[in-house]
Amino acid sequence: MPSSSTTPWSGVEEILRRRYVTDVLVPGRIDREERITRFAPQPLVVFVVLDVGALRLESVGGNGQLAVRVVESVSLDGLELFAAIEEEGDELALASHGEQLFGDSWDRLRCTTVHPFTDTASKPDEGVIKCLAIELESRYWLFFDPTWPFGIRIGNAEDMRRWEREYGDRDRSR
Repeated sequence: MPSSSTTPWSGVEEILRRRYVTDVLVPGRIDREERITRFAPQPLVVFVVLDVGALRLESVGGNGQLAVRVVESVSLDGLELFAAIEEEGDELALASHGEQLFGDSWDRLRCTTVHPFTDTASKPDEGVIKCLAIELESRYWLFFDPTWPFGIRIGNAEDMRRWEREYGDRDRSR
């Protein structure tokens, strides 16, 4: 599986159609300064874990675009925020959202529909799009929106429809 710095959108879509989604991972900081340890998500990057490899979704362009890249394994390399957290001596962790998003009866789901949203700032040949919606078997939708101020917001079909109503007509170029 390629692990280049960019993956053309056509390659991403092809891999999604051939692989199963097994999890969605969100990185964050472990805050041990309070009486109860707390996980603080930092979703500047989100990983869609596949049966082989993963998709790395990264918020780029001032939180206005989503860079999608095929990777062989999950890594937080290349993001200043995570390097700074480690330099401060804090811990990083990955939170699994699979059971929350898919339900506990699934360990892997096939992708049935891939819907990239693009605008004039998108560069699909470089793997940069506006937002991404993925439909999985059993009608589970995942919607990844990098326009959220805190990074990538992970939503469902209703979040996608809301985004389309509010922004779709003026942002979508396809």
